[in-house]
Amino acid sequence: MSPVVIHSRGGRDKRGGPILTFPARSNHDRIRQEDLRKLVTYLASVPSEDVCKRGFTVIIDMRGSKWDLIKPLLKTLQEAFPAEIHVALIIKPDNFWQKQKTNFGSSKFIFETSMVSVEGLTKLVDPSQLTEEFDGSLDYNHEEWIELRLSLEEFFNSAVHLLSRLEDLQEMLARKEFPVDVEGSRRLIDEHTQLKKKVLKAPVEELDREGQRLLQCIRCSDGFSGRNCIPGSADFQSLVPKITSLLDKLHSTRQHLHQMWHVRKLKLDQCFQLRLFEQDAEKMFDWISHNKELFLQSHTEIGVSYQHALDLQTQHNHFAMNSMVSGAPALSTALGAGEW
Repeated sequence: MSPVVIHSRGGRDKRGGPILTFPARSNHDRIRQEDLRKLVTYLASVPSEDVCKRGFTVIIDMRGSKWDLIKPLLKTLQEAFPAEIHVALIIKPDNFWQKQKTNFGSSKFIFETSMVSVEGLTKLVDPSQLTEEFDGSLDYNHEEWIELRLSLEEFFNSAVHLLSRLEDLQEMLARKEFPVDVEGSRRLIDEHTQLKKKVLKAPVEELDREGQRLLQCIRCSDGFSGRNCIPGSADFQSLVPKITSLLDKLHSTRQHLHQMWHVRKLKLDQCFQLRLFEQDAEKMFDWISHNKELFLQSHTEIGVSYQHALDLQTQHNHFAMNSMVSGAPALSTALGAGEW
C-alpha cells in the first residue's frame, strides 16, 4: 500500500462533528485511489454513530501540494466517503487564494467547500481540537494512534469471534434430543466431556487482560506500550462502554455455559441409567420368556408321593428365586435412574 497519512484524531468542530485531516504533503498524486477509498472508509467508522450523523469537517492541507490535485481528491471523497461531509476546509498559501478561487468555484460537490487560512480554521474549530501543525494544542502522536487502533481492532475481532464460538456451544448444550440406546448414551457423554474442555480452554482471561490494558490506556491511568497514552481522544473514550460490555458478555456467557454443561451432564447420566435399565429389562424379558417355555415343557408332574411332591416344590422355589435374581439388576438400575 502506498504511504497514506490521513488522521481522524478524535477532535471535534464547534458543532460537535468529527474532524478528518489530510496533512500537507507533496505526493498526493502517488496515493492509489483504492488505498484512499479503503482508508477513508475505515476512518469514517472510527467516531461513534451519533457523532458521525453530525457530518465530518474535512481539513485538507494543500500547502506544498500541487493545486490541480485538489479537485480529484474532493471528487474521491464525494464518491467514496461513506459518511456525510459537512464541509471541506482547504488550506492554501495566501498568494494562491484569489488566483484559484474563480476556477475552483465552478466545481459542484454535494458538500460545502471553503478555502481558509490556518488562522481561519478557528472560526469552525477550537484550537484545542487542532494539532500543532494547525497552530492548535491537541496532543496527538500518529504512531501511538496507529498502535492503539491496531490493538483495539485485534481485541474486538478476537472477542467477537470467541463470543460467537461460546454462543455456538450454548446452542449445542441446549439440544433436547437424547440417545435411544446404551452405546449412544456413552458416545454423547464422551462428547459432552470433550465439550467441557473446549469451554475451559476458551481464552476469556487472556482477552480480559488485554481489554483491561486497553481500558487503562484509554483512561490514561498508565502508558500504552511504555509511552504516553492519548488523552482527551473522544473517539477512544467512546469505545470504553463497548470494551466493557464485551468483557462482561464474555464472562457471563462462559458462566452460563458452565451451568448449562452441568445440567445437561446430569440429564445424560440419568438417560444412560435409563437405557441400562431398558437393556437389562429386555434381557430379563427374554430370559423369562425362554425359561417359561422350558418350565412348562419339563415341569408337568405334581408328585406321586409326599417326598416327590416336596422335591418338586423345592425345585419350583429355586426357579422362582433364580427369576428374582435375574431381574434384580434391571430393578436396581431403574431405581438409580430417578427422574430425568
